[in-house]
Amino acid sequence: MKRHYFYFLLLLSVFGTGVGCLRQSDIVLADFEGDNYGTWQVEGEAFGSAPARGTLEAQMDVSGFEGSRLANSYYGGDDTRGMLVSPSFVVERDYVNFLIGGGKGEDVYMELVVGDSAVRIAHSPAESERLMRLSWDVRDLRGEQAVIRIVDNQRGGWGHILVDQIELSNRDKSGVIENYELTFETDQPYLLVPIDDNAPEMRVQLKVDGRVAGAPMNIRIARGEPVYWLPIPIDRYDATSVSLVFALFEKDNPGPGRITPAATFDYEYAEPYRPLYHFSPPYGWMNDPNGMVYKDGEYHLYYQHNPYGSTWGNMHWGHAVSRDLRHWEYLPVALAPDSLGTIFSGSAVVDHDNTAGFGAGAIVAIYTSDGRMQTQCIAYSTDGGRTFTKYAHNPVLVDAAYRDFRDPKVFWHATSRQWVMVLATTQTVSIYGSPDLKTWTKQSEFGEGLGAHGSVWECPDLFPLQTPDGRTKWVMLVSLNDGPNGGSATQYFIGDFDGRTFRADPRSYPLWIDHGRANYAGVTWNDVPASDGRRLFIGWMCNWEYGNLTPTCNFRNAMTVPRELSLVSDGHQLVLSSYPVRELEQMRVPQLSQKDVTVDTVYRIDELMSVNDGAYELELSVVPSSASGFDLVLSNAEGEHIDLHFDLNTARLGIDHAQSGKAEHVGNFTKVIEAPLTPAGHYKVRLLIDRASMECFINEGRTVSTNLIFPTSPYNTLTVKAAGAPVVVKQLDVYALK
Repeated sequence: MKRHYFYFLLLLSVFGTGVGCLRQSDIVLADFEGDNYGTWQVEGEAFGSAPARGTLEAQMDVSGFEGSRLANSYYGGDDTRGMLVSPSFVVERDYVNFLIGGGKGEDVYMELVVGDSAVRIAHSPAESERLMRLSWDVRDLRGEQAVIRIVDNQRGGWGHILVDQIELSNRDKSGVIENYELTFETDQPYLLVPIDDNAPEMRVQLKVDGRVAGAPMNIRIARGEPVYWLPIPIDRYDATSVSLVFALFEKDNPGPGRITPAATFDYEYAEPYRPLYHFSPPYGWMNDPNGMVYKDGEYHLYYQHNPYGSTWGNMHWGHAVSRDLRHWEYLPVALAPDSLGTIFSGSAVVDHDNTAGFGAGAIVAIYTSDGRMQTQCIAYSTDGGRTFTKYAHNPVLVDAAYRDFRDPKVFWHATSRQWVMVLATTQTVSIYGSPDLKTWTKQSEFGEGLGAHGSVWECPDLFPLQTPDGRTKWVMLVSLNDGPNGGSATQYFIGDFDGRTFRADPRSYPLWIDHGRANYAGVTWNDVPASDGRRLFIGWMCNWEYGNLTPTCNFRNAMTVPRELSLVSDGHQLVLSSYPVRELEQMRVPQLSQKDVTVDTVYRIDELMSVNDGAYELELSVVPSSASGFDLVLSNAEGEHIDLHFDLNTARLGIDHAQSGKAEHVGNFTKVIEAPLTPAGHYKVRLLIDRASMECFINEGRTVSTNLIFPTSPYNTLTVKAAGAPVVVKQLDVYALK
């Protein structure tokens, strides 16, 4: 009996706290299973009047909560705001455990408040609709009176929070480990990472020989089977020991354990929707074109790039060059994130006269660093734009008055003998001048009260063009997500510039460079030789409404074809035309040609090409005579089709791609896209088809509409329909593009 009592005392001395824990059951503060929030105080609109039954309208699938309901601040979308406040309670256990998800911004959070002070705060570990379990250690707060506040004070993307199952417990039930380190002893050049774009982001820091290398990466590491693999290059560090440090490591996530050193990195390039003659990244995500400059026979195209996944994030400058605007050579990443932030959009110039002191002929990149605030930085290259050295005294331009302060386009203005920068500043464009690319002085601001202002202005450009009668006019480009057909588009202004101030001509703005839904953030190349005489342009061929959702895998998104911009007359006033560069015509392989076809009602060509890989061009010249309109319909064997409707009574073009193929990205993807038509005696229509896109140019680019399509198989049938009276197809040519 004494021996048993001794062992009981020994167990109690070793496990006494645990035994105590078992005697104290968990206290549930909220499971959000009721038809309303009960005694919790509700403020604002974001949380609705009752807990959500999982996923709300237009929200991605919510998972990881317990029971059938949870607190979800996505009522009304990401722009609504609100707060939930618990009744007061006594901290009677050692831990507060809870499930949390949604956005991870500083204005979406849950906090523990004692008195008037927030003593604990939690954000979602990742931007994810899957909730994860976290814990607060509150042993030092035992006996205190407290409340919990769940706050959504953020508008815009990921401006919501998900919370469930808040409890007091004597056990830490957290499902994550902070700063978990995974070490590899290897001489291989890559670490291959399993990726799933639907997985939550994990913040990962590379360390080499125990020291931090580069900026943190946000990577969507696959929890289950990888959808694809992407590399972290480590050969540049010349080390045998590298580590990955995970800011928050989920204990039940097997994904990081699959990361492996590798001698090579191979990926699937020939995906079904990989374009054949439009530029796309080799792998990973791409958006805005950046740093476009011509030097020594090469057109440089830098671009916003995520090398660690095919959704937006981790912004670097990817890089490619071309000598003919048709074929592109992929080059290594040019600019990577640093302590000032990720690398947002910008431009590049050739400093012929060494004004910056980096060497005559150096390429200087001017870009936005997106960190704690947005600032402008520079970097220089003396090896033809292959590698860049960041300026030691970055940033070169800071203005804390602007939250959105980005996308510098810089050019040399010979008349005023200075560098000029046009910079997006919330909903205006600010113009700066500099003698040396390092010191900048604000000279004017443009745009208030002019044009479209439905969202922040982005990616400005300013350049001169000749009018048909030989005058010089200046054109300002500004992109925003308030286009004529919804979402992303680029507006333009025509006016005059004196080196300090741009003044737009009185016009009925907004004017749009492209009326489609897949041409955004386009800007022009610097330093194209004067002997060439062209203003060359390229844009991101996508839309922010569905940019992250297009049905590709290893890569996502492409650029438009390079285009020449010109000022032309529409019969009444100057307009900006946008038309494919002449170099594309060298890719043509003739397939079919017809002349003088009269279409009474319907004319159909069942086979445009005997072998159709989805990359081709159609040119048609249609004379409508007295017809009220005509239709062009491209279709495939599966019955998918895209319809172009020319309504000559209203002078409108309508493009219907609701049945064009995969169209489930967002509801707005399927809407009819409209554009104005300049009335004419004949309509020259040029269609560039490249697997997942159609660029439509009418009458040498006076009307342009660029759109995405995702057909199951290539469109190989053309149907021409006449309305009201016959039309004549004077010329029809079909070309494969190789």
